Amino acid sequence: MKMNKTSLQILKLLSYSQVFLLFLILANSSHSYGQGGYKPHALLSPMWQADEEYLAPSEVKDTTMENGHAMTSFSFRFPLYLGKDWLSADGGKPFFAVLLHGGASGKISQLDFIEPDRILTMGRLGVTALMAKGLRNLYLVQFSTSLPSESFNFQLNYLRFHGAFVWRKLYHNNTWWHTLGVMYTPVMGRDLPLPLLGFGIKLGNDDQVQMTLPFNAMYTHIFSRKFSLSAKVQNLGGYHYVKPDSIYNVDPLLYRFQYYRAGVLARFYTSRHVVLTPEAGFALSGQLQIDDYKAKQVISPYVRISMQVRFGKRPPVAPILNFDPGDSGFDPAYLVE
Repeated sequence: MKMNKTSLQILKLLSYSQVFLLFLILANSSHSYGQGGYKPHALLSPMWQADEEYLAPSEVKDTTMENGHAMTSFSFRFPLYLGKDWLSADGGKPFFAVLLHGGASGKISQLDFIEPDRILTMGRLGVTALMAKGLRNLYLVQFSTSLPSESFNFQLNYLRFHGAFVWRKLYHNNTWWHTLGVMYTPVMGRDLPLPLLGFGIKLGNDDQVQMTLPFNAMYTHIFSRKFSLSAKVQNLGGYHYVKPDSIYNVDPLLYRFQYYRAGVLARFYTSRHVVLTPEAGFALSGQLQIDDYKAKQVISPYVRISMQVRFGKRPPVAPILNFDPGDSGFDPAYLVE
């Protein structure tokens, strides 16, 4: 089977551009430290992020087939509206913000139980509205639309709509918090309404633990302002509309996946604006489905590298807004992936 040349060229160009930007930013990082000023805000400032990931092919149980992928992705977040006084949530006046976020990704996937070397693509665009009220309450409403297809194949019936409502509250001198809400998400390999339940606690100044169901657990140790290390377990899932082939002549044809992933990630703050995050671990036994055929995949190692670039300055903010979504395991831009 021949891959779509245009889609493959787009993925290669994106990958090469990300590598070039990485070297450019690293070369400039020492200069950035000397400029002074606040770092951009981790939640409210504009940002873009580039990711590269490789999942080694591993056996599909009870078959001679294997499954794995190489993926590249790009995402962004941009504030459409920000309240003027970021400290206003400290008093009776709430702070409001509206964030636009989106992205695109492509996986060159080895799927032996259908014709291999598919380019599984995802386009996503969403809006998050948030309100911070008082010292310790944060409310978020999110809506997004996505196109999970093959080679960016667009059809109206492929568009999917998801959303979430989240309440996050701080307690006891900001040392622990809970997260409650509901979301409509494909994280289990199909669209489902699911409760969102989570909590986190700071263990001194340098350690914190958080867990969010339907599943994201992470322990983080902060070594310095420039470096932290985390161990995490998370649930990943979704689906793609793929093109019929000689094995499965069904249209639309759905490929579904769902698995847990355990890994270790490091976060390097290389300058005021840049966060580099290498990650490595194992994808645990996964559930795969194409049409009515179901299979299980054995454990497989993966590696991932992310580069996030943030923009702007960081004014003082109310305590409920003063956290890094990456270090806390709580990022409203990715609640409905």
